[in-house]
Amino acid sequence: MNRGRHVAGHLTGWVLDLLPARDGMEIWFRTAAGDTVTLFAPFRPSFVVAGRGVREAAVRAAAERWRCGLQRGEGTEFFSGRTVPAWTFAVAAPSLLRATVGKAESAFGPEALANADIAPEQQFAYATGLFPFSFAEVECAEDGRILSARVLYSPWDVDMPLPPLSRALLRAEGTGHPAHGRTQPLAFSAGGTTHVLCWEDGAGFLREFLRLLEAADPDLLVTEYGDDYILPRMLALAARLGAPLSLGRTPRPPGEAAGSRPRRAREGKGPEKGGVRRARERSYFSYGRVVFRAAAHTLSGRWHVDARNSFLFGETGLPGLIELCRLSGIPLQRLARSSPGTAISAMQVAAALSRGILVPYKKREPEGFKTGTELVATDKGGLTYLPRPGLHENVGEFDFASMYPSLMDRHNISPETINCRCCCPGLPVPGIGFHTCVRRRGLIPGMLAPVLAKRHLLKERQKAAATPGERNVFRKRQTALKWILVVCFGFLGYKNARFGRIEAHEAVTAWGREMLLCAKEIAEREGFFFLHGLTDAVWVARDGATEEEYRRLAETITDETGMPIALEGVYRWLSFLPSKQNPSVAVPNRFVGAFAGGEIKARGIAMRRTDTPPFVASLQRRLLAAMAAAADLPALRAMLPPLRETVDAAAAELREGRVPPEELAVARRLSKAPERYVTRTAAAEVTRELCGRGVTLRAGSKIRYLLTEGGGLACGGLRAKARNVPPCVRAMGFLDGSEAPDLAKYEEMLREAAEEVLGMLA
Repeated sequence: MNRGRHVAGHLTGWVLDLLPARDGMEIWFRTAAGDTVTLFAPFRPSFVVAGRGVREAAVRAAAERWRCGLQRGEGTEFFSGRTVPAWTFAVAAPSLLRATVGKAESAFGPEALANADIAPEQQFAYATGLFPFSFAEVECAEDGRILSARVLYSPWDVDMPLPPLSRALLRAEGTGHPAHGRTQPLAFSAGGTTHVLCWEDGAGFLREFLRLLEAADPDLLVTEYGDDYILPRMLALAARLGAPLSLGRTPRPPGEAAGSRPRRAREGKGPEKGGVRRARERSYFSYGRVVFRAAAHTLSGRWHVDARNSFLFGETGLPGLIELCRLSGIPLQRLARSSPGTAISAMQVAAALSRGILVPYKKREPEGFKTGTELVATDKGGLTYLPRPGLHENVGEFDFASMYPSLMDRHNISPETINCRCCCPGLPVPGIGFHTCVRRRGLIPGMLAPVLAKRHLLKERQKAAATPGERNVFRKRQTALKWILVVCFGFLGYKNARFGRIEAHEAVTAWGREMLLCAKEIAEREGFFFLHGLTDAVWVARDGATEEEYRRLAETITDETGMPIALEGVYRWLSFLPSKQNPSVAVPNRFVGAFAGGEIKARGIAMRRTDTPPFVASLQRRLLAAMAAAADLPALRAMLPPLRETVDAAAAELREGRVPPEELAVARRLSKAPERYVTRTAAAEVTRELCGRGVTLRAGSKIRYLLTEGGGLACGGLRAKARNVPPCVRAMGFLDGSEAPDLAKYEEMLREAAEEVLGMLA
């Protein structure tokens, strides 16, 4: 990468990163020629004090006391829609924003604050249009200061060009968390070549890594466990040896001489060593499980993304991250370690600011009072039928496309439009006595409409793509938007969401139940038998029905409900699996079936669970792959004897010791901090072993272990079959070859997984 070779003038290219600086914003800019330079834009982040009860004299005195610029104007309250006086405080530097907001909260109260916790880089993106990965023309002075800028594409453009980016991969050899086992070498891969580095070399290890990093000069350094293990250990080693370790890179502004001192200091987040900024680690509860996020280690001048510490990167890759950076205004390294909810919240903020709506500093809209009867009527959630367990053939599955977001858009469902006072009765919500506004467009549906439209276009481009590479890029981009649409519904009812309100959440589910009931009634009217319904999907069957007839049914439902529904596919056979506690009752989200093309769709079975040993999951996949070839139910039932033989062969392979320990690993996620485990479960025993070996674990950490026979280390010498003693276990990373797997337990797991899919054939 060439750096610092430009002269003052016009540049065309991409904004790669936004970083708060001492007196403005530092912009990393990739030119169309491939050079990377740093530019600077003066910028003063701001917040608002608003309300009819705020005294102007107090506001002006506070602005003078805190050395803030002050501008009087008006703003729109989110829930009421009323226009109120608003004073905008502009702080002198990004680093002063948080402290000044704290002073304002003490002086005026949190209810008077608005636009007060928006990160400076997001404020800059919303104010200037120079969002991350925007393609723009800029005019700059000799010192890199931006004089003017013109953004050439909207974030909503489907065909915005992508910058050329290079990447490198850094990972520890072996499987599992590298800190949960013996030290393994690192593998550095770039340009199709992999180099192996050994920690034991100390200073030589650091020198060789820096040489490889400088030679590859990647824009993006992807690691596995980089936040949690590799970078912290590298930094600690460098500190211990007193060796230099510069992981970032520092291009200079156009025209700045090499070797000169930088003119502006960056406002880093947390201590910075070797160009690395470290954030705080955290554990949190999300969708029924505890999640651990390792402390983010972000770089200056290049990006670092830990693939094991980034849900979005794992789901959408770099194209999906770039898509969400453009729409949310959040820089890549921070977004990579955030949830889709963070992105949707940022997009809501951007939409509010563009409409002059004051963004609440802290949520203060309580749930309205409801009687017990009203709660029963409104708080039902999505519609779920209870199918009868058993096998069916020639079954059609239909899914409403982005049902909940589409309902929010179509019926104008937003916190401020539910039960509004301006147009009662407005548009009635079926079954719960609510209504939505018909006079003003809600913030949430207004934000979702372009997301729905863009995802539709991206899916069309994905289908029409000429090459697998292009198809994959479009797939990842539309997947990123899918996660935005999935999360937006949950955010309506999230207790801390600034633009959330439980009544809006309940209105969406009410409309969802109505749509599913309508689809059921239409299908039955057309002669189809209704088998199952689950939130936004229905399963129906009719003897002899062709795929074309199922497609016509989808068109009929779409036309009559106004909601697009698509045929997911026609199953050759489909089984709704019974509950383990009561075989006569099916579980709504446990089923397995084979489409006409041979693809298997399975939910709620062993191979879908993360705690299933790989060998067990592999057997279940092999059984289903063989079953997928059956054209009908008689052919499927005829397969039972050879399928049983497959299971017996796998069990024999296990008993004969031909299955490697890695294939028997059980994975668990800790639901609480290690010291809070009291009962001697297998997970608790492994946690004690790892902590005893110096491994740091937190709530949400993942562990892997082997179930063993005899008095292993984790059993503390107790006999495995003693009363109230859990199975003996050993951490996978510290196996030494002397352990004997508990073959009886693993065979039991194997046969249970097999029976899960073969039991329906008996």
